[in-house]
Amino acid sequence: MDTPRKILEELRQVFTKIGGKDQQIDRSEFKKAMGLKDEYFAERMFAMFDNDKSGVIDIEEFLKTVEELVFATEEQKLKFAYQLHDINGDGSIEKDEVSHLIAASLKENNLTFPPEQVTGLVDILFLEADTDKSGEISFEEFKGLIGKHPDLLEAMAVSPVSWLKPRQPDDDAIAVAPKEKRSPKAYIKHYIQNNWVKIAFLSLYLIANLVLFFGAVDRYASLGANVYVQIARGCGAALNFNGALILIPMLRHFMTWLRKTRINNYLPIDEGIEFHKLVGQFMFAFAIVHTIAHFLNYTTLPVPFAQSLFATKAGLSGFLLLLVFAVMWVTAQAPIRKGGKFALFYTAHMLYVVWFALALVHGPVFWQWVLLPVVGFAIELVIRRQNTKEPAYVVNASLLPSKVLGLEIARPKSFHYQPGDYVFVKCPSLSKYEWHPFTISSAPEMQDVLSVHIRSAGSWTGKLYQLFREQHEQWIRSGNSKYEPGVLVHLDGPYGTPSTHIFESKYAILIGAGIGVTPFASILKSMLYRSQHGSSGMRLQKVHFYWLNREQKAFEWFVELLSRIEAQDTNNLFDINLYLTGAQQKSDMKSSTLFVAMDLMHSQTQVDLITGLKSRTQTGRPDWEEIFRDVAQQHAPNKVDVYFCGPPGLSLQLRNLCHKYGFGYRKENF
Repeated sequence: MDTPRKILEELRQVFTKIGGKDQQIDRSEFKKAMGLKDEYFAERMFAMFDNDKSGVIDIEEFLKTVEELVFATEEQKLKFAYQLHDINGDGSIEKDEVSHLIAASLKENNLTFPPEQVTGLVDILFLEADTDKSGEISFEEFKGLIGKHPDLLEAMAVSPVSWLKPRQPDDDAIAVAPKEKRSPKAYIKHYIQNNWVKIAFLSLYLIANLVLFFGAVDRYASLGANVYVQIARGCGAALNFNGALILIPMLRHFMTWLRKTRINNYLPIDEGIEFHKLVGQFMFAFAIVHTIAHFLNYTTLPVPFAQSLFATKAGLSGFLLLLVFAVMWVTAQAPIRKGGKFALFYTAHMLYVVWFALALVHGPVFWQWVLLPVVGFAIELVIRRQNTKEPAYVVNASLLPSKVLGLEIARPKSFHYQPGDYVFVKCPSLSKYEWHPFTISSAPEMQDVLSVHIRSAGSWTGKLYQLFREQHEQWIRSGNSKYEPGVLVHLDGPYGTPSTHIFESKYAILIGAGIGVTPFASILKSMLYRSQHGSSGMRLQKVHFYWLNREQKAFEWFVELLSRIEAQDTNNLFDINLYLTGAQQKSDMKSSTLFVAMDLMHSQTQVDLITGLKSRTQTGRPDWEEIFRDVAQQHAPNKVDVYFCGPPGLSLQLRNLCHKYGFGYRKENF
C-alpha cells in the first residue's frame, strides 16, 4: 500500500506536469487533468481546492488540501465527502442536491437510466438516510448511511485522494491489473507445469531445425563446398522441413478431428495459428540467409553474377521464390492484416500456390517433404468446397449496441457443430473470395438456425454492418412487419476451438471481454439445455461466468440469454458475474452515493438497473487475484479450468494466475 508521503509526492508530480510554467491550474485544466466528465464535479472539486477563491489553484493550495486529506481522521475524510454533496454549503443535504449528485454520477460513469429510475434512486436513498424525517440529510445521517456499507467506508477512509490520480487509458478495451511480483524460479516452475506440452513441442521443433541445418552443413563441408554453399544448403534443408510443416495447422478439419482424440493432450493444437505464424517467420529468415549465402557464392564463381542468378533454373526460381515470399510476409503483418486491409492480406496469401510451384522447381527433393501435407491440404480443400456448396440465407439480422451485428442464418441440414465451434462466412455480395471466421453463438440444440455476432472492426465487417443497416432502414421505410430473408452467405466449417473441451471439466471459469463473450453464448445455452435434460455427457458441477464490458449497452447483446439462465437454472449450476469496466470503482468518492442507492434499489427489487438481471453488475476492474483465490478455496482440492476470449494483455494476467493456482488455461485463438 502507498504511504502518505508517497501519495503526496505522486500528486505533486501530477500537479507539476499539469500546471506548466506558471504552476497554476484553472477550471478547464483541472477538469481535463482529472478526467472529469460532469461540470458539477469539476466545479465542486475546484472550489474545494481554491482556498483563496482566486479562480486558479497554485501548487501550495493544492498540496495543503491534499495533505489535510492524507493525514485526516476517518471522520474528517467523511466530512470532505459530505461537503462534496452539500452544493449550497449550508451544512445539510437536500433532496435536490442528492438528485443533482446522482445525475452527475451517472454522467461520470457513462450510465443512462430512465427518469423514473433516477427518481426512484433519489427517493430510496433519501428514505434510507433521512432517519429523522426532516427532509434533509445531516452529517450524522450521512455517516450512518455510509457506515452500513463497511467496504465503502474502509475504501473512502484509506485513500480519499485516489480519485485525484488521472486514470490511465486501458489496453485493448479492458483494464489489466499490475503483474504480481514472484521469484523467477517460482514463475518458471509454474509456467513449465502448465505449458509442458507446448514447451516440449517447440523444443522438438527447434532441435529438428538445428539437426537438419547442421547435418546439411556437415555433409556439404565433407564434399569440399565453401562456407557459403554450406550455409545455403543448411537453410535449404530447414526450408524443406518448414515448408511441409506450415500447411499442417491449416488442415482445419484434421485439427478439429485431432481435438476429439487423446493426441490432443500431447499437441498444442490450441496454438495452431500461432505455430503457423512462427513457422512462417522461421521460413522467411531461412530464405533471406539462404539467398544471401547463394549471392556471396555467386561472387566466387568465374561466370558473371547476373548469369548465375537469371540464366540458371536454380537462380531464377530462387529469386522469384524470395520475391513471392516477401510479398506474402509483408502483407501478413498485423498493421496490414488488422489495419483495414484484410483483402490485401488475403489476396497476397493466395500466392502460396505460386510459392509451392516454384519451390518444387527450385528444390530437387522438396516434393518428398511436402507430398503428404500437400495431399492432405488438397483433400481439405475438396472437403471445404463440398461443404460450402450449399447456400445459406440470413433469416434475421439485429443491429446491436457498439456496432455489433447479430445474424441468424438458416442452418443447412448437413451442418453439425459443437458448442464453442467457429465457422468461416463468405458474403458474395461483398466479396467473392473473402472468408472470415466467427464463433457460432447459438447452441447445437437449435435445429433450424445458427447465429453469429459480428463486431464492425475492419473493412469487411464494416461493409457487412453497413449492408444490413441499409437493409434495415429500407425495411422500416417500407413498413414491413417481418424481416424478409434475402442476403446469401456461404458457410465453411464448423471447426473446433479450445472451448470444445469445456464439457470435460468439472469446475470451470468462463471469462469473456467485450465481444469475446461470443464463444460462451453457445456454450452457456448448451449447458443450460443439458443441465435441464440430464445429459449423460454433462460432467460440469459449477460454472463461474465473468463478462467484462466497457459500455452499459454492450450487455444487451446477450442479456436475454443470461435472464433465461437466471430463471431456469434450477440446479444452481451458474454463477453469473458482470463487470462494467468503463465505470468507476464503487469506492470512488464521486460515485459512492450513486452506488449506495443502486445497492438499496437492488436489495429491494432484486433487479440490477444496469442490465435488468437479478445479478448485480460490479463496476470497475475485477480483482482477479481475489476471485481466483476464492474459487480455488471453494473447489479445493479439485482442478478448475479457465476458458478465456479477449485481449492479449488480460490473457497474460489470467495465464499467470492460472500458473499460480494450478488452474488449467485455454484461450480462443483464431
